[in-house]
Amino acid sequence: MHPAPAAKQGLNRAAVRVGIAALVVLAVLAAPIKQRCGAPGLSCATAVDPQGNIHYYYEVEPLGVYLAEVMAGTNITIFYESGDDLVKAR
Repeated sequence: MHPAPAAKQGLNRAAVRVGIAALVVLAVLAAPIKQRCGAPGLSCATAVDPQGNIHYYYEVEPLGVYLAEVMAGTNITIFYESGDDLVKAR
């Protein structure tokens, strides 16, 4: 029996493992995170409206974008969805 097929099979297993690991990392970085005001550290509260609510802007963005915003210190406008949260003023 020739040893070359066994070595080739080992390379295929390694390639599959690397591919699976890359897919897992991409899936984790694409996980949705709800971020108030669009980026960490920003303030975006409105004044109290006539119904007694305060409005906050939010973005649902990928974890990778959130981590990039933390490192850059600015808002990166890549998100899955956005909207306003209503919070009852005390």
